[in-house]
Amino acid sequence: MSEIIVTNWKEHLSILGFFDGKLIFLDFPCENDRTGNIYVGRVENVVSNLNAAFVRFESNNKKHGIGFLPVKNLDPKFVLNREIKSASELRAGDDVLVFLRTEEHKTKQARLSCDERAFRKSKAFSGEDSGHMEGQHYADLEELIKTAKCRCEYQLLHGNSSDLKACILSAKEQLEKEYGLEFKLITDISSVYDELKEDSDITFYDEEKSRLPINVHYSLTSKTDDLLKKKVWLDSGAYLVIEQTETLNLIDVNSGKNLKKSDEIFLEINKEAAIEAYRQIRLRNLSGMILIDFIDLKTKEANDELIEFVSDLVKKDRFNMRFIDLTGLGIMEFTRDKKNKTLRETIDIHSM
Repeated sequence: MSEIIVTNWKEHLSILGFFDGKLIFLDFPCENDRTGNIYVGRVENVVSNLNAAFVRFESNNKKHGIGFLPVKNLDPKFVLNREIKSASELRAGDDVLVFLRTEEHKTKQARLSCDERAFRKSKAFSGEDSGHMEGQHYADLEELIKTAKCRCEYQLLHGNSSDLKACILSAKEQLEKEYGLEFKLITDISSVYDELKEDSDITFYDEEKSRLPINVHYSLTSKTDDLLKKKVWLDSGAYLVIEQTETLNLIDVNSGKNLKKSDEIFLEINKEAAIEAYRQIRLRNLSGMILIDFIDLKTKEANDELIEFVSDLVKKDRFNMRFIDLTGLGIMEFTRDKKNKTLRETIDIHSM
């Protein structure tokens, strides 16, 4: 079966894709990375001793909508509703054009900017899009400011959209292209069903009629359990140990219960481990430096075959995972672009 289930998982609205009963896709559409987005914000209050303002840049029904804006170097032209001569004149209720520099993280609020250089380097002027981008492209900063003055408060002018419908349909399109077959859409959330039923074939899972919650009916707990653990078992009896730190991610491959010892067997275990490691990397959304410590292989030919296998496996990664090198200790080095938060950051797993 190939299914996409939209439901609340771990208290977060989630899109979960399954193929042959195995989780292959996980996304949190309301947690998408908004770094670089441009908004019409509204100043909630100005704190003079911090020389900063707190600006609401998303509508009131959003969970995280207020950011910290240093105003020391704020250019008066970014204030949209009135003319001021200096940043010291900024006050609560002002509309201001802001650039989202850093997403909120745990107890830290999002950091906003009115730095002209940041605006000019944004994709609003480059004509380059990636993912679901909202808003038109602009010829120059003056055109952007002019447009912003005609827009309403909290409006996203340019950047990554968190539009739920677009995220779900994008996931469906991506998986169907990758696997070459149709994925069935299912949800137990009536608002999601109502939003998609006119444009897509979606099934509403009625918990009352089924007499089982959707997570029980589709065994979501058992199918996602390995994402919350450090140790992940493989069919061969081998296992992975996944460690996440602030600076890097380490995946250690162990032969475990597999008692057969030969280069040929170890190569097959390593290939199996590579497939599962890459699945875990995608689902946990690991990024930055990633080290995979495979089982040692004795011959250069076996190592070269493994490198080719892994390189081919990750070459179509949507977040640009790249093989860097095989170290003298036999550890494979990779890098992967950061897009959105890791799974641990999103659902606040303190111990995986």
